[in-house]
Amino acid sequence: MPTSVKFLIFATGWMVFRAIGSGLFLSLGILESHRAAPPDWTIAFLGDFAIGTTALFLAYMIWKKPSAFLWGILLAWNAVGLFDLIGALSHSFTHPFSPFPEIGINEISIRTILSLNTLMQSVALIVMFRPQVKAYFRV
Repeated sequence: MPTSVKFLIFATGWMVFRAIGSGLFLSLGILESHRAAPPDWTIAFLGDFAIGTTALFLAYMIWKKPSAFLWGILLAWNAVGLFDLIGALSHSFTHPFSPFPEIGINEISIRTILSLNTLMQSVALIVMFRPQVKAYFRV
């Protein structure tokens, strides 16, 4: 298995953390906690949750059952995930959110996490067009 495919598996699986974080903040909103994000963050969190909950399944499929169809699904999944991250990153400047400042989860750390995930998803999208990866998926 080429290293670029291993990175694609890692980057895809990494996105499960989006489901964990967004699930926490969506739950806080449902519970009407004072730590909850403002309501205008709900769409960004729902996008993160959808991307994150499918991440491990897709990572497994890359590893076990690569196909041209899966490559197309991954292309769309990464594009939608990147679009969601860019929207959330821009939203973090217009509507800052500091859920747990006492442990360091403030506006800056939220932007850092979003930036890291944006970079990882961007690289994964670029890696998908490498010849070794396309050959692995038989595209």
